[in-house]
Amino acid sequence: MTIPATHTEIEQIYLAAEMKQCRSLCITACQSGDGVTSVVSALAERYMLAGHKTLVVDLNTFHPAFEAVDITPNQHNQVGHLIEHSSTHQLFTGLTVPSNQSALLAYKDPSQLTKVMSGWLNEFDRILCDTSPILQINRSNIPAQVVASACDQTALVVMGGKTSSGQLHKATQMLDSNTISLLGSVLNLQQQATLAEEMVRELNRLRFIPLNWRKKWAQKILTNEFLAQSA
Repeated sequence: MTIPATHTEIEQIYLAAEMKQCRSLCITACQSGDGVTSVVSALAERYMLAGHKTLVVDLNTFHPAFEAVDITPNQHNQVGHLIEHSSTHQLFTGLTVPSNQSALLAYKDPSQLTKVMSGWLNEFDRILCDTSPILQINRSNIPAQVVASACDQTALVVMGGKTSSGQLHKATQMLDSNTISLLGSVLNLQQQATLAEEMVRELNRLRFIPLNWRKKWAQKILTNEFLAQSA
């Protein structure tokens, strides 16, 4: 899924972060596949359009989304290098998931990651961190709440029609800390059925109505502009 950098919702997140004077933003979600990387990529583009030198940091050890592009010799001493989104092939200046155990252990330590983040901010205007799902807890993951505590603000992506209220409650509890500032939630409606689709689904359950009638009515419902909105 690719989200345009000029999308209205991305603009709202961008403005909210800027009004909070946020330089480092953590994007996380309850579970994998909720759209965190898509939001990170779109926001990174939005920051670059605004003229900010932006660093994208992939800390999602559960499902890394970025790969390093070949590094030229003069890049080895630089903080960021060219990285590519494995699916969309978008290019950013960033850092891929650490490959060595010592770096992973350092990033799991809140104080260590905070120091590292401060160093990155000396060279970049804005930093976006893509994290593992906050409810995906295992020994190999860098906990999302640790990343959140090292960033100025945190945004929680919620997948409509998939994330349960119980999962959302547990995630917000895990982000409830004096060291974490929650910017807000991002509702991803990609998998949420529209009102029209829900109506057609219910219509098709009425088997006593002739099939050709149901098809005709379904076509009218699906092409109705008012009903073509998320339920």
